[in-house]
Amino acid sequence: MGGVPSSAFASDNAAPAHPLVLEALNRVNDGPAPSYGDDPVTAHAVDAIRAAFDSPDADVLFAFTGTAANIIALASAVRPWHEIFCSDVAHVLVDEAGGPVRLSGAQLTRLASADGLITPQELERRVLGRSAVHHSQPRIVSVTQSTENGRVWTAAALREFVDCAHNLGLLVHIDGARIANAIAALGVSPLEAIGDADIVSVGGTKNGMLFGDAVLVRRPEQFDGIRFVQKQIGHLASKHRFIAAQFTALFDDGLWLRNAAHANAMARRLSTGLEALGLQLAAPAESNEIFVKLDAHSHRGLAEHYLAHQPDVGVPVVRFVCSWSTTEAEVDDALAVLRTLV
Repeated sequence: MGGVPSSAFASDNAAPAHPLVLEALNRVNDGPAPSYGDDPVTAHAVDAIRAAFDSPDADVLFAFTGTAANIIALASAVRPWHEIFCSDVAHVLVDEAGGPVRLSGAQLTRLASADGLITPQELERRVLGRSAVHHSQPRIVSVTQSTENGRVWTAAALREFVDCAHNLGLLVHIDGARIANAIAALGVSPLEAIGDADIVSVGGTKNGMLFGDAVLVRRPEQFDGIRFVQKQIGHLASKHRFIAAQFTALFDDGLWLRNAAHANAMARRLSTGLEALGLQLAAPAESNEIFVKLDAHSHRGLAEHYLAHQPDVGVPVVRFVCSWSTTEAEVDDALAVLRTLV
């Protein structure tokens, strides 16, 4: 390739906005409209998300970022003496700079997991035995679908986990920054991919939007004050229609799932090629993220052509992420580069 290394596999955040998303923005950029979500474009997007997840009574909020969507969801569920559970690789724990704790005051407790997949037994073990006064009180558990390590909760496994959490008196939040990739990978309905979760962060930024994520509040009575949290942290957009229009573009004709299916297909092509080169995957490649064991020499050589993230300094594992815009030519070229290095 030569020149500046490509960011094609650095992250799905690096992908451009989908042309249909840009067209949707142009369509709504016509004349004045009511502010702060009191406009027909936002109402349409809300209905589209409710319909997709078969949740007609849900509330829907929008935020500029996935981190904000997670903070809005979690902070509105807890008081400062509460406890939030998550996996040991959760984005809310590792990559949000302590935002959920700062904004909520609640304790964030990590649970042992297999690449982000938590067993009901681990959740039960950590919840039981809390006393009334001397410990933070368990309130909500956050799981990621698909996980930060590219794994996908099956519908059956998620159903069992959510049932366990509810039986323990916990609410369930799903960090769905890549929920579309999980749905496409599983081949199930969106509702099956989130189970009976109480609140869901619905990703848009990683799936073809310029910016924006949504919060699907399936049990609004459990998240009293959520709109005040959204406002306090600066994510109640005044020109709300420009976030909502992007979701309309994704959800009206299934573009969100087509984008995700393409990203997953490119990841399968890449993971198959990596294994054919004799490289070992560090985690099963089930969605659009691939983690492969790669020595420092090979990583340096690859970085001259393609940027790929090393999640843990000193650990010889490199992450590739495919997006709606990843091409077969990019996949095949990256494999050709690696073929000269390994």
